[in-house]
Amino acid sequence: MSQLAEFIGNHIFLSLAFMAVLFLFIMLTMNEKMQAFANISSAQLTQMVNHQNAVVIDTRNEADFANGHIVNAINMPTAELLAGNISVEKLKGKPVIAYCVSGMSAKSACKHLIKSGVEQVFNLSGGINGWINDKLPVVKK
Repeated sequence: MSQLAEFIGNHIFLSLAFMAVLFLFIMLTMNEKMQAFANISSAQLTQMVNHQNAVVIDTRNEADFANGHIVNAINMPTAELLAGNISVEKLKGKPVIAYCVSGMSAKSACKHLIKSGVEQVFNLSGGINGWINDKLPVVKK
């Protein structure tokens, strides 16, 4: 234990950096566990679409959507969704899977969908990039 105290005393900045990284890791892990929606894989998305008739929404802009999207996905850009320009009433009662480019910005869309009364909301981990990396098909408009 005295060696730890000596190390910390000799390497204060390194020790503070380690503590900061550890704190951020714990906070991010807790935040992900406490979110009201689940992150799912490409395989889980496929299963949900095939067996539960899940609705897939693409939260990217129209140009990105036109360049390639998941089959039968509905384009609902995050900005439009958050501004209230898109009605989510037709999504209620169905499992809804949102995705974006990398899986990060769709989280705000997921939060909005939950606040709007959609009960079963999921986020595609890795977004469309993860989908493409898994060698799954995309459709171009």
